[in-house]
Amino acid sequence: MPELLYPKPPSSLETLRPRHILAYVGPGVIIASVTIGSGELVWASRSGATFGYALLWCFLYGGLFKAIQVYTAARHITLTGEHPMVTWKKLPGPPLWFPLLIAVPFVLIMPIGFSGVAETLGGYVHRLAGLPTDGVGVGRWEYHEWWENVWGALLLTGCFILALSSSYSLLERVSIAVLLVLVCCVAAAVVVFQPDLTQLIAGLFVPTVPAYPEWVLKTPEYAEEFSGRSPWLEVSVYLSAVGGGAYDYVGYVGMLRNKRWGLAGRRVVSRTEMDAAVAADDATTAENLKRAATWVRAPFLDTGLSFFFVILVTLLFAILGTLVLHTAGVIPASKDFLSEQERFLTHFHTELRWLYRTGVFLAFIGTMYGAFEVLSYTVIESLRALVPKAVTPERIPYVRRGVIAYCFLGGMLLLWLPQSIAGNVTDRFTLASLLSGALSCGLWCFAMLWADHVRLPKPLRMGLATKVAVLIAGVSMTVLGVQTLSAYFTGTDHP
Repeated sequence: MPELLYPKPPSSLETLRPRHILAYVGPGVIIASVTIGSGELVWASRSGATFGYALLWCFLYGGLFKAIQVYTAARHITLTGEHPMVTWKKLPGPPLWFPLLIAVPFVLIMPIGFSGVAETLGGYVHRLAGLPTDGVGVGRWEYHEWWENVWGALLLTGCFILALSSSYSLLERVSIAVLLVLVCCVAAAVVVFQPDLTQLIAGLFVPTVPAYPEWVLKTPEYAEEFSGRSPWLEVSVYLSAVGGGAYDYVGYVGMLRNKRWGLAGRRVVSRTEMDAAVAADDATTAENLKRAATWVRAPFLDTGLSFFFVILVTLLFAILGTLVLHTAGVIPASKDFLSEQERFLTHFHTELRWLYRTGVFLAFIGTMYGAFEVLSYTVIESLRALVPKAVTPERIPYVRRGVIAYCFLGGMLLLWLPQSIAGNVTDRFTLASLLSGALSCGLWCFAMLWADHVRLPKPLRMGLATKVAVLIAGVSMTVLGVQTLSAYFTGTDHP
């Protein structure tokens, strides 16, 4: 007789009620909080400021496709107890090629995010302090670059200490409260400013990549950054900004072990065991299938609600970027990514700038702290697949501290390298988006279709509608990834 594979789901998951839903919002909220800093406040606003409504589709489709991508992986570990990175070791081709494809670029990217976020916030703090933005440079650094680095280094050090001491809980609660108020104000601002619904809907659903408006290339302070830069590279950054990159999702799936949904964090079952558990036509098989269908609701709710929030907030900032910044002819750019967005709230009352400033500060601190946590899980799960002996329970705390130290030291190195060597924040984020953006996410979808087929018996596999959605997401993100890579390496807008 087949065994019962899955523990009995809680009654709140079996008979879902609206009041139960929030109980199944877990690691997805962490992913959302990690991206809200640079994602919504910077890149979404920049999209609207530069292109108006035209690139809203990036955030809508990018968020939907990534939600599908993440759900398939979360479903996989819930049903099998095995992280997809381990399953992908058996993909046809050279040994470990796909886990390495995900993990190796990620190791190179990790410091980029920390340096870029710290530098962006450092420049904003410098302006809030009322200090001059122009002056005599220091050695290889221009004046503004030097002070961005000084402030950024102090902020990054503070987040490093927080991550080591794990004393973020109070800041997390305060951040959530302030950001909720900020988002509510931004939503109200969108309603008050009354967007053009026809153009908004067209921008949401009709993918286009227009040329830069003429005024962007004729404004000296923007021409330096945008001249010679393909609009497709902006698309690449925007696609990566919404919801994070593939490496974030490796960590997210690993976090599900702590939730113990289904078999996640409990045990790994082989394909043979799963076949036996659902082969017979009896009550035990029926119960196994019923429990499996119930447990996958948990990751569905977590990813669905989290990405709904990410997409909504991103679109709100992109729309306000159109209504406020695009109209005024100003763009968040490398020398000042955050100041112009104060206009979103000061239109109503000048003192609301303090709500925006507090929200920015807490969002970016939360981004850096949360990234330390998420990336620790990403490295641990990558090592489980590539070097299992390195992540015994006794070694995991040392691995975590090593990841935090690497991110901190690597971020500091890139932060203090002169921009003439390391590039500016836009350059660094563009490179990161290419290495772990749309293309990696698209290939992930195809790898999950393969994993679902070879690792799960037919009764437990994704349904036809889910498979079609995964296929559409995979094809779309792969094509967009190839297009943006072509633009980066050839300097043209067409492959």
